Amino acid sequence: MIIGLYLDDFSLLNKITSKIKSKEFILRHIKNIARIDKEISVMISKDYIMNCEIPQIQPKNLVILELRIRCEFYGCDNLIAGIDPGGTTGLVIIGKNRVLFQNVFDNIKNLIRIIESIYEEIGLNAIKIGTGSPPERNQIIKSLDKYSAIVKLVNEKSSGSGSHTAAATIIALRRGEVENPRNYEPNDGEIAWIQQESRRLSKGLVTIDKQLAQQILVGKINMPDAIKVYTSKIKM
Repeated sequence: MIIGLYLDDFSLLNKITSKIKSKEFILRHIKNIARIDKEISVMISKDYIMNCEIPQIQPKNLVILELRIRCEFYGCDNLIAGIDPGGTTGLVIIGKNRVLFQNVFDNIKNLIRIIESIYEEIGLNAIKIGTGSPPERNQIIKSLDKYSAIVKLVNEKSSGSGSHTAAATIIALRRGEVENPRNYEPNDGEIAWIQQESRRLSKGLVTIDKQLAQQILVGKINMPDAIKVYTSKIKM
């Protein structure tokens, strides 16, 4: 796939070339827009090119640039996001039964930023979230509240023990929703486990209280913030 770069902003050009890493893309710098090679599949430019019949992109969030290129090339618009929640969260974007984008995130805020960019720049038909890992799952659901109309919860049983992105792919392709578990009440065992994790992650310095552990499990706060809150509380 040959990608035309019609850019005279060298700073932007360098940023774009550093983000396009897949070997499926061959980059070609275009100097004269009137002489575009017919082999060019997708054009990238800073401003919209009038009277250009080749699919074109004016990039915003460069992290999803390769996704935007694939969407233009394959004509994909009804995208499905699959999310495998956990300490490391997998994200996959599916369009026309193709995996168009995949990544893993240790920080849920970074995941949400990517989802927001994809929704704004391309559009999403559905966001499917696996039902595992209640703390991360509920935090993701809460963070995606403005997209609640397209959020679907999927039973991730038998989604495999492989990579996070492989599990996210199965979640994205799986049909059927499950009952929204956002209102579940954490049991004593889950709360105790979160308290143990807080002690491990703080290197034995603190064990958060049950109230904070419950807030983590329902997605109201993450573990690092809960440890900070509890540490401040006991210092008062």
